[in-house]
Amino acid sequence: MSIEVIHPGMFSTIQDAGRHGLQHKGLSPAGAMDYKSFMLGNLMLENDNPVSIEMTMQGGVFKFNSDVAFIITGADMNADINGDAISNQIVYNAKAGEVLTFRQVNNGYRTYLTVKNGFDIETIKGSYATHTKIGIGGLNGRTLQADNIIPLKDPKTMPTKRINTFEIDKMDHIRFIPGKQYHRFKDVHVIPNYAYEISNTSDRMGIRLTGERIDVKHGHDIISEPIPLGSIQVSTDGQPIILMNDRQTVGGYVKLGTVYFADLPKLAQKAPGSEIYLVEGTLEEAIAEKEEMINRLNEVSNRAYDIRHTSRRIEQLLKRTV
Repeated sequence: MSIEVIHPGMFSTIQDAGRHGLQHKGLSPAGAMDYKSFMLGNLMLENDNPVSIEMTMQGGVFKFNSDVAFIITGADMNADINGDAISNQIVYNAKAGEVLTFRQVNNGYRTYLTVKNGFDIETIKGSYATHTKIGIGGLNGRTLQADNIIPLKDPKTMPTKRINTFEIDKMDHIRFIPGKQYHRFKDVHVIPNYAYEISNTSDRMGIRLTGERIDVKHGHDIISEPIPLGSIQVSTDGQPIILMNDRQTVGGYVKLGTVYFADLPKLAQKAPGSEIYLVEGTLEEAIAEKEEMINRLNEVSNRAYDIRHTSRRIEQLLKRTV
């Protein structure tokens, strides 16, 4: 009862919702970069302990060694199973011996492969999340490698179903709550006019932006303080870095503010070279947007509908005609 990794893709790791409650000990949470897509897949499969394989830019090739239900969410990586094209956001049932193949991403940046009941692997501090910077979680704290065998936990099939209401958000405006050092920056009113490009040096630790320099009135250094998810840090080069799931837990550079939790999934799906704008928002709006996203996820079961009479071949034909 397992999945065999035939090809791991460019950067594929096992992730869950993160290893929380340990930042005061210097351990950042890790976890799925696109929380919305990650949770969507796990909710569709009704998993009690959410866990998925997160693939970045180039997907892998996996062989099922057991019959099991699975779903793909997040970016489209042109997946097929035994040569039959399949779509995101549909629960399929794989048969033992079938091979699931992903390719280069063509819409978004990160894709999640989730199986019914998840993986039978050890947790570290109560979490499956792989943190490659410090080498813990997932499979030996590292990215997946060819010939890895990932044990499945009680694999089961289930009625197929699909949901159409969750798509990759392509908006380029990333909203943030101004932080306590916000007024240390010069000309903050023009920052929303600056287009920033996502650097190819970005990773799960931080999304680095290049563009107009953001200057401060007096010094970039501060006394080191905790760094929440989504903090927009600006160091001496004047370029912002949005600190993500594998970030350091404290930092000593000024911060413009914190990105809305509801905007982090669309940021995580931006490929290097994409342009974004940093737009000032409010704490009240950020809370409301987060609540709306969580409510939509909680309604997933009600929004899904049964497609068990649609065969893979028909699905393949439908996809080709779109």
